[in-house]
Amino acid sequence: MKIINKSLAGVLLTTIAYTAQAEIVTTVKPLGFIAAAVADGVTSTSVLLPTGASPHDYNMRPSDLQRLQQAELVVWVGQDLETFLSKSIGRLEPKKVLQIEKMDGIQQLLGEALHVHAEGDDHGHDHGHNHTHDHDGPPGLQDEHDHDHAHGHDHSHDHSHDHVHGHDHQHGGLQTDWHVWFSSDISEKIAEQIATRLSQNYPAKADLIQQNLVEFKQSISAKQQQLRKQLDPIKSKGYYVFHDAYGYFERQYGLNHLGSFTINPTVAPGAKKLNEIKADIEAHKAQCLFAEPQFTPRLLETLHKNTGVTLGVIDPMGEKIALSKTAYTDYLQSLADSFSQCLAK
Repeated sequence: MKIINKSLAGVLLTTIAYTAQAEIVTTVKPLGFIAAAVADGVTSTSVLLPTGASPHDYNMRPSDLQRLQQAELVVWVGQDLETFLSKSIGRLEPKKVLQIEKMDGIQQLLGEALHVHAEGDDHGHDHGHNHTHDHDGPPGLQDEHDHDHAHGHDHSHDHSHDHVHGHDHQHGGLQTDWHVWFSSDISEKIAEQIATRLSQNYPAKADLIQQNLVEFKQSISAKQQQLRKQLDPIKSKGYYVFHDAYGYFERQYGLNHLGSFTINPTVAPGAKKLNEIKADIEAHKAQCLFAEPQFTPRLLETLHKNTGVTLGVIDPMGEKIALSKTAYTDYLQSLADSFSQCLAK
């Protein structure tokens, strides 16, 4: 009889543990911000990648796979961003997976980023702007981009920067920018899809889910107005970023992105490029170089010492922000604060 009781107890404990972990799981924290807003009062949200990890090079652990299997919904961007997840995601039921790159209506909202090969071409000036730049560089170095931008934002400010190091923009071609959480428009679409899935899982809470969605969109609209006022005074000030990820946010607020030093944040430019990059920074009169807390920016520290340009920090993953109903707008505010604090100096 005791053996039977122990067996039953084991089954009950397993069932309780499974139920407790049946939650929304997002790959990266900014997606968790979106999910937490919609799921507030309905179900819990957690993030797969631990603090400091990058979706570009993460290695799955057995415990990660278990979390995915127990989740009621897994939200990820797709194979182009979270390559590590491609095989594991195929083991899950399709109804438990929200793949952002396959969402209806997503294509017209996507921007582009410059793909730079790591070998020999690692100084990547990706402008990520889908509007016209007029470069007033010397003859032969002028580089005019005229990307058709579908977001409906018209930022026609001029960027006076020329590529003195002779970088070939056509080397790697353009690819889709999958850092979609930096786009408020795309984030709202993601929230809509999460709300639809949750309403199917929790029909009795459909009204609450819809209310959360409406409040999420309203909070974004209000935050956008606030951030435009905050960032408008620094729009003309040029800067470089360590990791090319912020294109959607930069376009939204018309920021003067001069370039990035690497596409993959785990691959830094070689030492032989330092002098060329230094000359580039000086030619463009950059106001700030942005590092990231997830990576040791030795390159940027060296450039800071050699050029005197201010060194700032942007956290693309919002690591210091806790998951909550207001986390996404808190995240947008943190990005704006990082830009304004460095560029206003």
